[in-house]
Amino acid sequence: MKNLLQLRPYLLRYRNNLVFGILCIIVTNVFAVLAPRYIGAAVDIMSADFSIEEVLGNIAVYVLFAALSGIFLYLVRQNIIVASRKIEYDLKNDYYNHLQSLSRSFYNDTGTGELISRGTNDLNAVRDFLGPGIMYSINTFFRLFFALAAMVLISPQLTLLALIPAPFLSYSVYRIGHSMQTKSKRIQESYADITNLVQENISGIRIVKAYTREHLETERFRKLNEEYYKRNLSLAKLQAMFFTFLTALLALSLIPVVWVGGINVINGSMTIGDIAQFIIYVSMLSWPIISIGWVTNIIQKAASAQTRLNEIFSKKSDIDDTGSSSVQTGNIRGALSLRNITFHYPGNEGHPVLKNISFDIEASSKVAIVGATGSGKSTLVHLVPRILDPVSGSICIDGRDIRSIPLAQLREITGFVPQNNFLFSDTIANNIDYGSKQAQAESVIEASRIANIYDDISDFPEGFDTMLGEKGINLSGGQKQRTCIARALAWKPRILILDDALSAVDTGTEATIFKGLLEKLPDTTLIMISHRISTVKNCDRIIVLKDGCIAESGSHEELLEKDSIYAELYRQQQLEDEISSLN
Repeated sequence: MKNLLQLRPYLLRYRNNLVFGILCIIVTNVFAVLAPRYIGAAVDIMSADFSIEEVLGNIAVYVLFAALSGIFLYLVRQNIIVASRKIEYDLKNDYYNHLQSLSRSFYNDTGTGELISRGTNDLNAVRDFLGPGIMYSINTFFRLFFALAAMVLISPQLTLLALIPAPFLSYSVYRIGHSMQTKSKRIQESYADITNLVQENISGIRIVKAYTREHLETERFRKLNEEYYKRNLSLAKLQAMFFTFLTALLALSLIPVVWVGGINVINGSMTIGDIAQFIIYVSMLSWPIISIGWVTNIIQKAASAQTRLNEIFSKKSDIDDTGSSSVQTGNIRGALSLRNITFHYPGNEGHPVLKNISFDIEASSKVAIVGATGSGKSTLVHLVPRILDPVSGSICIDGRDIRSIPLAQLREITGFVPQNNFLFSDTIANNIDYGSKQAQAESVIEASRIANIYDDISDFPEGFDTMLGEKGINLSGGQKQRTCIARALAWKPRILILDDALSAVDTGTEATIFKGLLEKLPDTTLIMISHRISTVKNCDRIIVLKDGCIAESGSHEELLEKDSIYAELYRQQQLEDEISSLN
């Protein structure tokens, strides 16, 4: 329950709506409780000689008060329920913005379906508490207060008899409410598991079909769905028992009321109208009493949901973005300096990926990083835009430590094309222009020409307006890579990083793209990872990594003269090329 207190800032934001809604709750209950008095008066009038006008007059007042009660109840909903929808809107925005702020390590450990579940199912449970939960809780309190006050004025004796079930009610709410919270949390966890499985299977449906694992995945879904069904059924049974128990208590409370009330009428201490009023008031308490169980369920669900949401909101990015040394991006030259860089992944402190690496990259130079798989190449280039942070050491751009530069500005001057390409379900033009902030057709076309994808796009019937399927499914692997390169180029970065971003294109296309980069972006600092010596040999400098350390460094000719790791790689690729040409 304490977790729900974290919603206080949102409630304060819409306090005017909530306060007016509470005032309307008070007014609607005043009219609702006053109305039965006129029914009692009408009954007493008819107990003796009466005129129809008197009876109709009392009934008219009853109808008027009932109508006014309904009008103010409408205003209650217009304020409290609308406020809950506004808070839901703010919560969803805050949740999504928070997800955007978290670093890559968070997403390595958290499933997509889990995050979707918390942002939909859990947020809806919280919204139910903020709307119907608050509204019915306050309405129940005032309905009980006013109705009990009216009942005491009629007969304190009968009121005490009517309240006999109250202690049993309080105890049952306490015991069953705790069980409801536990069951609600388990249901939400099951829903998250189902969402995660469905998301993963739909994304990987081609692998599922390629290995004919449809039956296996269907069975996995069936088991999760069955567990979700059983948990929901268990909660539904508990709720049904709870509501039945509350209704039974209410019905039993009428027996002593009618019995003792009838004796009082016979004795003359009460009138039939008093009994009629009293029974109406007891009936009026039926929904508030029953709603206690319903509201309890809403609150318990919301408490469980907010606990799960707080788990996400409590996560902080492991990339510190407190840099305040703002830079003029237009003045950045792109010179890089790495000093004593060491890095290991969390939980692998004894196995560093990078070990005490130091080197400089001059502005506008073209540098290649090569090495065997697992040598630390990708990890190294991920440190420059601070997708990862080194455990020790420093990285400077133009002599300024990158930790002192706000992340937004650092990544604005850094174009990064990772190994794993991702394209959005949007037009090709919008995918290329995704990061440029310019939305200019000229920049999109220029970037596509440099990336050697322009002709391929022009061959599509819709050209740059062609809609891509999920993750760019209607493009080949090479086309995806070149489109992603064009996206980075449209950003017009001062530092461009290609993390094996040309592995899916042929040697000739790779050479054409590299030539375009040299001609069109002479002032851009280029860092590229590639396994093809035929391309990297044209770079100003080549850095060879082995086991997280710099094994050798120099130009193509210098490294061949050393006749070491790089020279061996060069000879192997030459031999492979000769064999391929013979075949």
